[in-house]
Amino acid sequence: MRDKRIVGLTFGSTRTFGITDKADMAVTPSQFDLLSKLVDVTVLRHKVLSQNVANVNTPGYHKLDVSFDDTLAQHMTRHGDNGVNQLQPTIVEDTTSSARLDGNNVDIDGEMMRLNKNTLLNNAYIQIIATKTAIMRRAINGQ
Repeated sequence: MRDKRIVGLTFGSTRTFGITDKADMAVTPSQFDLLSKLVDVTVLRHKVLSQNVANVNTPGYHKLDVSFDDTLAQHMTRHGDNGVNQLQPTIVEDTTSSARLDGNNVDIDGEMMRLNKNTLLNNAYIQIIATKTAIMRRAINGQ
């Protein structure tokens, strides 16, 4: 386990969770809250990863990471998807990864890979929201 120091900012997660409709194609407000939080988290994570990439050559810079996955998983286990919008992710500074001679520990290949994964997750969450919205629209219109 990596030792991380908490930084005074909050951001989000890219962890995927088993989001399923509980009653066939039913769409609940709490599902929209969860998906909205996950989109927010991916947007904020993108900012953190972009900052890491921008500082790849800054001597002494330690990469930042987002801590949210475990908090969300525990909340989902205890409370389901209700009240997810109350959860707050945090940014942590990674001080344990091996650093170069200049003290910087950003691995550009790793950060670019994480950026790509984060972008894919963001697009997937947005597509799920669009699909659920279309289902609701069809139900309202009686189709």
